[in-house]
Amino acid sequence: MRALQRATGSRPKLDAATTRALARGVIAWKHVPAVHAALLAGASKAIDRGDLPAAAVLTRLLRTGAPDAETLRLAGIVALLGGDAEAAEQHFYDASKGTGSVARRRTNAKRAVEDMQQFVDFRAGMRTDDGPADLADLRELAASVPLADRRAADAAFGRYLVACLTHGVEGPLGDLLDAFADAGRMTVLEAKPDLLDVAVENAEYIAADGDHAGALHLLQGTFRQYGMVTERYLVALGTTLSALSRYDAARRAFRIASPGLGSARAAQVAWIMHDDQSAHDLARKAIRNDMPRTSVRTVLARSENPVTPAEADAPTGGMGHVAFYVDRGENFGDIVLPDAVRDAVMEPAGPTEWTSFHAHQVFDDEFVRIANAQRALVVGGGGLFLPDTSPNSNSGWQWNVPPASLDALTVPVYAFAVGFNLFTGQRFKGDLFRRSLIEFTRKAEFLGLRNTGSMERVRDLLPAELHDKVRFVPCPTTVLEHIRPELPAGRTGSGTVLVNAAFDRSERRFGAGYADFLEQIVELAEKAGKGGAEVRIAAHTRGDLKLAKDLEEAHDLVLPVDELHYMDQADALAVYRQASLVIGMRGHATMIPFGLGTPVLSIVSHPKMRYFLEDVERPDWGYDVADADLGARLAERTLDVLAREDEYRADVADRQQLLLPHVRAAAADVAKA
Repeated sequence: MRALQRATGSRPKLDAATTRALARGVIAWKHVPAVHAALLAGASKAIDRGDLPAAAVLTRLLRTGAPDAETLRLAGIVALLGGDAEAAEQHFYDASKGTGSVARRRTNAKRAVEDMQQFVDFRAGMRTDDGPADLADLRELAASVPLADRRAADAAFGRYLVACLTHGVEGPLGDLLDAFADAGRMTVLEAKPDLLDVAVENAEYIAADGDHAGALHLLQGTFRQYGMVTERYLVALGTTLSALSRYDAARRAFRIASPGLGSARAAQVAWIMHDDQSAHDLARKAIRNDMPRTSVRTVLARSENPVTPAEADAPTGGMGHVAFYVDRGENFGDIVLPDAVRDAVMEPAGPTEWTSFHAHQVFDDEFVRIANAQRALVVGGGGLFLPDTSPNSNSGWQWNVPPASLDALTVPVYAFAVGFNLFTGQRFKGDLFRRSLIEFTRKAEFLGLRNTGSMERVRDLLPAELHDKVRFVPCPTTVLEHIRPELPAGRTGSGTVLVNAAFDRSERRFGAGYADFLEQIVELAEKAGKGGAEVRIAAHTRGDLKLAKDLEEAHDLVLPVDELHYMDQADALAVYRQASLVIGMRGHATMIPFGLGTPVLSIVSHPKMRYFLEDVERPDWGYDVADADLGARLAERTLDVLAREDEYRADVADRQQLLLPHVRAAAADVAKA
């Protein structure tokens, strides 16, 4: 009884006879419920406060006579905490008497020891790192939940670690969360699938508007309120953390979200960080879990054959080229564009060895060294000044270059045919982009923008002393037949009319008017078809196939489709070159055929289309996507083009001459580097 008092601070009142009987071992502690309960409670409390001597005394007392399962389990925990795993396993085995075969009980006892040891290690690791100050309450709770109550302990510990994740905490606590998830313990935090949907939808909406810090704040508050997660919540959290360039935390959020979608997203983040081995492993895991998406296979391919060679293998003395590189099956415009930039530069420079840098990968110290070993670094073309394609907090635009890396570049830098690509009503949040733009312009030899509209928008953001660095450098795809003379010849009179519609950011392109837009395309196809045209759909991406699908489902109109993104580049260009007219919504669905000498019209759902048409002095080639008479007006103009195709082709050739001198002058300046 004195041992009980020393260990627990309490001494149950017992009559003298019972006390003597307990002391002599005539009766067991379990036969005296008050004492037995006090011993169990005392042992559990001693374990939780780390007082192993007291816990050992109490469990030793409890084991006299015929100990029950709870006593043996506590004895196993004490033995484990004391470093005797073998004794712990025996106690757990004895506690399982009557629950199965000997072999099964041995296996379960071994697993119980491993499971408990893992959690003991978790808790010890947590106690070595204070973590965020505003999560001190969760940390204290995780440290104080009785170890014997495993589900409650798991839940408290998991809530603390996930809360740390929402704060972007990395390092040892992040590693603990990885181990916690890998051990299958995240199940204690799983909510019903729709519990968090409203909050997550709000966070996704805020993030889509470019306010990633606001989205993260909302997701943090949501977790503090519910203490639960869903796959969708964790994917939204990972997306937001990635947009804030907190890549380790983002990858972790994706990893624990799910083995399919989560692994796919985690692979993408690993690739951004240049961790090719992890990207490869995660992409393979995603594919094994029914995620055979092209984007996953792209990451897998790039992890096996990186866009940029390792520093030891990289060439020197050539040209570095930062661009948005894609593979066959992805956006056709982005397939053509990097090659067109290089064709333009090599026209005056001659054969040149190029080193590629994908704009979306972090431009780290190794990339800086590789770039500085070249004679020039070309950035562009394309609509790189855009916040929501691979958002990051290093630059605020598509080139993921940290300020320190930009400052460390000693090679001449040229921005070549870059576009300011904001949709109507869209804007850059905060001043990150403006600060990055100013420093990038200071570093660059010139800031070549692909239309005068972009030039105006950019100059509005720059101090006056940098305005002279802003220069008109049209997209080289607009003069493709001049810088790539080996192209197949075009022809007049095919009667083929190619129509392209884009569906990225559909709400910004169509608003609530998509159904009306479909009706207008039906009218165009019917009237143009009656006039002798063969109307087809030109798809630049898999997403563009939606137009054909929706026309068939909603209007029973079946139009042939040319999937340019899957074709060999030369074959796809031949499709455009041999058409009589291209009606494009995507920028490059206008610029590429224009550069090939083919007549074009534009369905305008983005300001850049107006900018381009103004630069070639043909604004009347543009038709607003929301025009109530879009179908009739396009059909009328289509039939006019077919009737006077040679005149339109001559006009296109004439318009190209407004752009070609600017492309060649900029290319000549780059070639001098």
